[in-house]
Amino acid sequence: MTIFTDFYDRDLVGFPEFVFLHFEGRDFTNLEVYRSSCRIGNALHEFGLREGDVLLIHTENIPEFALILAACAKMGVIFCPTLFLISAEELSWIAEHCEAKCVVTTPNLLAKVRAACPRWIEQGKVILCEGEESGVLSLQELVGDQPDELPTCRELGDDDVAALLYTSGTTGKPKGVMLTHRNLGSNARSAAETNRMTRGEVALSALPLTHSYGLTMSLLPCIIGLSCVLVRWFEAEEIFAYTESHHITTMTGVPAMYIQLLNHPRAPQYNVRSWKRLQSGAAPLPEEVLLAFREKFGVYIYEGYGLTEASPVVSCQRPDIPLKPGSVGPPIRGVEVSIRDEFERVLPAGSPGEICVRGPNVMKGYLKDPEETERTLRGGWLHTGDIGYLDEDGYLYIVERKKDLIITGGFNLYPSEVEQVLEAHPAVQEVAVVGEPDPIRGEVVHAFVILREGSEASEGELIEYARRSLVYYKVPHRITFLDVMPRTFLGKVSRKELRDRLLPH
Repeated sequence: MTIFTDFYDRDLVGFPEFVFLHFEGRDFTNLEVYRSSCRIGNALHEFGLREGDVLLIHTENIPEFALILAACAKMGVIFCPTLFLISAEELSWIAEHCEAKCVVTTPNLLAKVRAACPRWIEQGKVILCEGEESGVLSLQELVGDQPDELPTCRELGDDDVAALLYTSGTTGKPKGVMLTHRNLGSNARSAAETNRMTRGEVALSALPLTHSYGLTMSLLPCIIGLSCVLVRWFEAEEIFAYTESHHITTMTGVPAMYIQLLNHPRAPQYNVRSWKRLQSGAAPLPEEVLLAFREKFGVYIYEGYGLTEASPVVSCQRPDIPLKPGSVGPPIRGVEVSIRDEFERVLPAGSPGEICVRGPNVMKGYLKDPEETERTLRGGWLHTGDIGYLDEDGYLYIVERKKDLIITGGFNLYPSEVEQVLEAHPAVQEVAVVGEPDPIRGEVVHAFVILREGSEASEGELIEYARRSLVYYKVPHRITFLDVMPRTFLGKVSRKELRDRLLPH
């Protein structure tokens, strides 16, 4: 039994029966979740899935996500969740790259799956949650009267791959991050222990479960035995309503979510005094938002730092230690952070350098990319590419994210993903994309474009062109036309100079 499967085979069933999950008016107890996951596991086995096979999940937040995750963990099937916001082109590429055996989706996303994986539709490899549609299999029918205990299979190892999560890549193609049973299990348990979470709390899960942060946080109820309210997707007023009706004590989110809650015009109408611990990650939280939120709602937002390759939590602020605004707290239990220069020399406290991470949470590697795996994990440390420093007390501060990475509303993207799309337009000669500061989303995409001589294209035309191929948060918010691109002494585009042009003067 692995650290990860312990959550289901020991922790989840070890508590007296309680409401484990609430979703859209329905309650699921811990024992119902366990038995349902076993029935789903038996159905997937009968369908043909075996240990080491990849199951692609393309859904919004629904209870079946958690049930299928548990089934895969117990069977040794590799769970591959994909963000419901990605385009059909991205979904198709991921499906081919990971060689998934089939895909599970919902009616809301079925049209995209049909466009992305038409061959799977023809071969009967698309399984639908929530209802029935012609030409695809129904999960409910597959499960039928399957037994609610899984047969004994080979003893899984902690180093076996449990999940495959795709994250933005510098080449424009996503990278498949292989996370093992040890990675996920140790990180979730350390996050729970570090934050001193206890039974009796009620958590609200508003992050996409397919996001690495949302996925790990979704495991905490198994460990602690607390109840969780799951929302299909984030909507500020719904969060307030659930907080009032279910006495929510804890929630994880990204800064864009907290900004929407802070600015919601009907926020004063709701009773949010039950809020005890709110956590933020995936993007830097502006200090003015932190202070305004505390003044308005009387609760502190605890900030953390992580990345998919670290399962994802590396460090976080927590209630039992002094708070240092501007920091993302010390590393969680079992995780080491080292700040290093370009020669791999460890830097002293207060000196900025690359953030390197070591611990049981660090990924096994990138799928089908041994060179990038070796480069990223050289010397036994995960080289994040992020710049930061540690203070004398071991608190981590983020100076800047990966140089070219754009973080918009908590979602990561690289400029090359947008540049490759715009450069395919016949009127475009060159494109450079940077993040433009935005008070709501943190950053939005800003493209600088040089048109071909004699060609014409408007800002609106290029934005619409990009919208056909990119998910909404990757579509340029604005486009600036240039005659000459600023360059470094090496002849490369100077993104720093472009970013500086967007700052207020």
